[in-house]
Amino acid sequence: MRKNKLNEKRNVIANHSIQTALICLLLCTILVVFAACGGSADEEETTTVKETTTTATAAEEETTAATAEYTLTVDESITYQTIESFGASGAWWSQDVGGWTNEVDTGEEAREYIARLLFDPETGIGLTNYRYNLAAGYENSTEGITDSWRRGENFETEPGVYDWTKDENSVWFLKKAVEYGVEDVVFFVNSPIERLTITGSSYGAADEDGNTSNLAPENYEAFAKYVLDVTEHFVTEEGIPVTTISPINEPQWEWTSGQEGCHYTTTEMVDVLKVFINAISERDALDGVTISAPESGEWSNTGTAYFKAILADEELASYFTTLDSHSYWTDASGKKSFMTLMSTLGFTGSLRTTEWCEMTNGKNVTMASALPLAEEINDDLTILNVVSWQYWIAVSCYDYRDGLIYVNKTGKTVTVPKRLWAMGNYSKFIRPGAVRVDAAFDSEDVDTSAFLGTDGELIVVIINDNDTAATINLTGIEGYTAMQVHTTDADYDLECTYDGDYADSVEVTRKSVTTLVFTK
Repeated sequence: MRKNKLNEKRNVIANHSIQTALICLLLCTILVVFAACGGSADEEETTTVKETTTTATAAEEETTAATAEYTLTVDESITYQTIESFGASGAWWSQDVGGWTNEVDTGEEAREYIARLLFDPETGIGLTNYRYNLAAGYENSTEGITDSWRRGENFETEPGVYDWTKDENSVWFLKKAVEYGVEDVVFFVNSPIERLTITGSSYGAADEDGNTSNLAPENYEAFAKYVLDVTEHFVTEEGIPVTTISPINEPQWEWTSGQEGCHYTTTEMVDVLKVFINAISERDALDGVTISAPESGEWSNTGTAYFKAILADEELASYFTTLDSHSYWTDASGKKSFMTLMSTLGFTGSLRTTEWCEMTNGKNVTMASALPLAEEINDDLTILNVVSWQYWIAVSCYDYRDGLIYVNKTGKTVTVPKRLWAMGNYSKFIRPGAVRVDAAFDSEDVDTSAFLGTDGELIVVIINDNDTAATINLTGIEGYTAMQVHTTDADYDLECTYDGDYADSVEVTRKSVTTLVFTK
């Protein structure tokens, strides 16, 4: 979160002596008299912030009411990455929620309502990516994974024999995403199927500390065969546009209980990836489908060794033109250091963020959790130049700041947090093929990123995490005749708050995420 210079200023004012406060009040009185003699009181009123603290002094309230001014500069001649997609995963919820046919307040089935919010580009946030969880099965895993939402069915009935009616609720959401137009589907694995693991379950390892993989080397090929068999079925028989297979998930962690998972050392990861790359090359039906790696839990720190291991191997280094990772535990400084490392290692490909949520206890439906989400997306887009940004669980029943949507399992009710709409400020408008261009403010108090759409529109997303509204000077943007403003804040859920002629300036509200769309 950026430092709020206005808050600093407010704190200084609060520490003034009583005499200084009286002088300020006297000056304010003189200004009011002047306004009555011809000054524009109406212009001052337009800058008043709706909310002020009840304990603020008169001087503090005056500072809070002042709208900050910033100048936005966009240089369309400086281009960066081309966007593939924005998405979220179906793990830990779709195997249940996919069967929710009860009616909600909108008159829709609960599952239809959730699908519309996630994937509809008109009335929802128009996600263009969906991560389908290839679960490991749970016959032997219930003791260590007591939460049924953190495990799921696999399709195997015996080696090489499959029952495609299994995991039907998760498959319902997978197909619904595609019906809404999603063309970037990832099949990802948290653990190999139970029968292939050392422990016989979808968690654990050969040693108590979890430092040895739960997948024995002699089962690498069988693991790849299962994943590719299932993928090929959905591609050829179900018409699912699978673009990527992710066989490994956060390999650095132990995964000894609580949820599906499998640890891999860097050497084990390299060996597994080679088996998958060779196996998929022999499947004509999966031509164009790529393998994702390393799917580390973080860009820096524990993740560094996994990136180095891939790039140190000649076969893997030539295969992976895109590297994928989760964005946990890595701040802006860590991401900049990671980019320096990639340059040092000679990697010139692209990056994807394939998982993130705010790791904070307690449910939150307000902008307090929407703004960190937007800031994380902005950092990954502008520091890491990611071509795809994928959220963790799209739906949550937990007392946590995770899902884009909350549900109650008992009543099968749905609650929509501001997080959903804040992500929509990106996913709904920055469509596949959009190109990021250079954009900057004359202050670090607000964040931004800008994109040229495939239809020639300019999309600018602005994050105002300050306690005051902000007037954005747009005179640095030329060549556009019309604009729209789409606002997510305490009062608006990604709503169009302006649609008209191009204007030289626009006001963005306090604690908001705002998308500007300029057209010619």
